Amino acid sequence: MKKHLLLSSLLSSLLGAVGIFGAQDANAQSSVTLYGTVDAGVIYSTNQQVTDAGGAVHGGHDVQVGGGNLVPSRWGLMGTEELGGGLKAMFALENQFLTGNGAMLQSGSLFSRQAWVGVRDDRFGTFSMGRQYDSYSDFLGVYASSNVWSTLYGSHFGDVDNLNEAFNMNNAIKFTSSDFSGLTFGGTFSFGGQAGDFGARRGYSLAAAYNHGPVSLSAGYLSLNDPLNAALGGSSGYIGDFACSNPAAMYCQLQNARSMKEFGAGGSVVVGKATVALVYTHTRLEDSAYFKSATRPNGSTATFDIAELNTVYTLTPDWSLGAAYIFNNVRVSGASSTRFHQLNLGATYSLSKRTALYAVGIAQKASGAGLGVDPATGSSANYAQIPNLVNSNSDRQLALMAGIRVNF
Repeated sequence: MKKHLLLSSLLSSLLGAVGIFGAQDANAQSSVTLYGTVDAGVIYSTNQQVTDAGGAVHGGHDVQVGGGNLVPSRWGLMGTEELGGGLKAMFALENQFLTGNGAMLQSGSLFSRQAWVGVRDDRFGTFSMGRQYDSYSDFLGVYASSNVWSTLYGSHFGDVDNLNEAFNMNNAIKFTSSDFSGLTFGGTFSFGGQAGDFGARRGYSLAAAYNHGPVSLSAGYLSLNDPLNAALGGSSGYIGDFACSNPAAMYCQLQNARSMKEFGAGGSVVVGKATVALVYTHTRLEDSAYFKSATRPNGSTATFDIAELNTVYTLTPDWSLGAAYIFNNVRVSGASSTRFHQLNLGATYSLSKRTALYAVGIAQKASGAGLGVDPATGSSANYAQIPNLVNSNSDRQLALMAGIRVNF
């Protein structure tokens, strides 16, 4: 009897699951979509800083398999239900994983990228609640080459300005408007979720865009308290673009700050087969722990002014070429500035609508006062660091990669 009841229960569950995923055929008013991307490539990089058994620091080349390069490797569920009168219920659940070993990007977080539910009115827009991307990144990230063709390694220094959406907001409400004759706008507010201190991990963003023919313009603002713990998984589960998991990497503590504030503006224009985009961001990390010392127990404030010129040229419907130059200027309170110059070059070939091959080269050069710390002397040093790689042992670093991306 118990076996019969168990079999009946399992059969009912399976039929229910089939009913959910077949809802689009059985009822045109609702649907659930399973989607995702698997991306992997081989990466060669120079001058990665390592410490040998004797304690000496030097640089070495590295060859590795990297995943989620052109597009993050992920899978997700997205669903809608028509409620009538132009109103619909919506949800999204999305997880990011590491292609090389299958592990989740953020340990203990099943849906590290998105987990939200909301409603959409065709006349006004979408209102949603849960873990979400912020409006600032949504509206400005489209102009960055790293979100189009140059891979996550081609992002701005450590993605410190969040154009690659490393700072997913928890406990957030969000509104994104419909298109009003080319004008769209939105806002996100994160409650933080810390009892007794409403503002401890609070964040919010505002942004707007205008699209007319071949021209697109956007601007936005983002504010986030305690970014390391509010959005980046904390010190034990850090998921930012600085390579904190490697003992030799040094820049990750930059984002362990009291607050992060940033604003930006960007635009693009389509001219024939070419699309030219320009984006500028200003980021302020207040009381960053990276600069803590006996004389500065609260750390120091660092500002990042970053500009990117990004061009994509479509040779044929299958072939596209990209080139981008990124200028990063970092200034620390009471010190001279440090500059990072970065050049991205790449090519993408579409084998089909879902599958593409890509090849990208990235070079970075650091100059100025030096944001790194020489492990032997403790003095400031110019150490380049291409995002998501271990920092260089010199002021230069080069990365070459090639891979394949499959959407489903």
